[in-house]
Amino acid sequence: MGFADQYLGKQKRVTPYFTDLPSGKLRFSVVIPAYCEPHLSDALQSLWDCKRPRDPVEVIVVVNSPIDASLQVTETNRATLLTTSEWICDHNDPAMRFLLMDQTSLPDHDAGVGLVRKTGMDEALFRFNLVNNPHGYILSFDADSRCDDNYFTAIEAAIDLHPLAKGFDVYFEHPLSGPGYPEKVYRGIAAYELHLRYLNLFLRFTGFPFAHHTIGSCFGTRADVYAAQGGMNKRKAGEDFYFLHKVIPLGNFITIKDTRVVPSPRTSDRVPFGTGVSIGKFLSADDEITLTYAPECFLTLLPFFQLIEKLFKMPSPEVGLTLGSMPEPLKSHLSELGAVPAIANINSNCSSLPAFTNRFFRWFDAFRIVKYLNASHRSYFRMIPVQEAAIRFLDIAGSQPHPGAVNTFDLLKIFRDIERGKF
Repeated sequence: MGFADQYLGKQKRVTPYFTDLPSGKLRFSVVIPAYCEPHLSDALQSLWDCKRPRDPVEVIVVVNSPIDASLQVTETNRATLLTTSEWICDHNDPAMRFLLMDQTSLPDHDAGVGLVRKTGMDEALFRFNLVNNPHGYILSFDADSRCDDNYFTAIEAAIDLHPLAKGFDVYFEHPLSGPGYPEKVYRGIAAYELHLRYLNLFLRFTGFPFAHHTIGSCFGTRADVYAAQGGMNKRKAGEDFYFLHKVIPLGNFITIKDTRVVPSPRTSDRVPFGTGVSIGKFLSADDEITLTYAPECFLTLLPFFQLIEKLFKMPSPEVGLTLGSMPEPLKSHLSELGAVPAIANINSNCSSLPAFTNRFFRWFDAFRIVKYLNASHRSYFRMIPVQEAAIRFLDIAGSQPHPGAVNTFDLLKIFRDIERGKF
C-alpha cells in the first residue's frame, strides 16, 4: 500500500499515465506545463545541462490545451509533441529521464495552468507512490524558464542541510537585457520584479513569518506534504500562491538561494493576472510608471503584529479595546473581519504562545493581508511608483545605503542582493 493511495483515490486516479516503474531512488520530479510552447526544448536543455545530483531525476512535461483550442494552438502543440518526443529520444541518461504527457483535450471549464500543474504534479506523486517514497520532492518549473547548472545540486544540498523541509522556494532573477525582447520589456520586468521583492521584504519587515515568493517556476514540495494538503488546485491563475500558502504555514519551508531560476519576461494573455499580464499592461501604457503599495500601509501592520504576545490569553473585552487602538484603516478592517471573536477562538484552542502565534498567522494569513493591502488603497492610501516605494523601504528598514538618484535597475540589484543575503 502506497503512502498517497488515499489522495490519489480521491482524485479518481486509479492508474498512472506512465505504467513503468521509476527508479527506487527517485528523489526529484520536475513538472513543466507546456501550452503552445514552440521553444520548449530550450527549457528542457537548460535542465539537461545541469549537474546531476546523487539520486535520479525525472522531468514530466505536460503538453496541454482545452478541447476547443484554436487551430494555431492545436498545430503548435502537435508540433511540440513531435519535436519533444524526438528530443527525449536523443537525450538518454538514467540519472535524468524525460517523460511526455499528452493532455491536449482538457475540459473547457477547467482547462488552465492550475489543472495542468495539478495533472503533472499528481503524476509525479503517482511515481513516488509506486516506489513508496514519501520524501521525494515535486518541483514546479515552466516551459519558458531556464536555470543555473547547479539547480539540482543546490536543491539537494539545501535539503541535505534541512532534512525536515516540507517545501521550498528557489531564488529567481528575470533577464534584464539581451536580444530576445525589446528594451521596454526589460524595463517593465525590472519594475515588476522590484515590486515583488519590495512586497516580500516589507512583509518580512512587519514580522509576517510566512513571507515567501510564490512563483510557479520556482518552488518544490515534498511528496507526502503535497498529498496531505490536497494537491494542487485547478485555479486558472494564482494557483501557486494558493497552494504554497497552504504549505508554508506548516513550517520547515526554506528558501534556496545558492542557485537561480530565470523566468521569462514575455507578455501573456493566458491568465487574468501575473507577470505576463503586468508586462502587457506596461507595454501598452503611455508612461512607464509601475505602481505599488504605499509604505504607510505596511507600517500599520507593525503594531498589530507586535501585539501578538500580549493577545495570547487576553480576555475578549480587553482584545476589543486593544484592537480599537490600532491605526486606521487597519482598525476598521479588523472589525470587518470579526477579529475579536476570531482571536478568542484561537486562544481557546492554544495552550502555548508558539501555538497561538502559528494559529494567529494562519488566520491573518497572506490572503487576508493582500485583501487588506488592496482594500486600504481603495479608500485610504495612494498607490505610488515602485521606485519611490523601494527607496522609502530602504530608508525605513535601514537595509542598504543608496545613491540619491537611482533607477529601477540599480534598485533591483540592491533588493536582489538583500534577498540573496549579500548584506
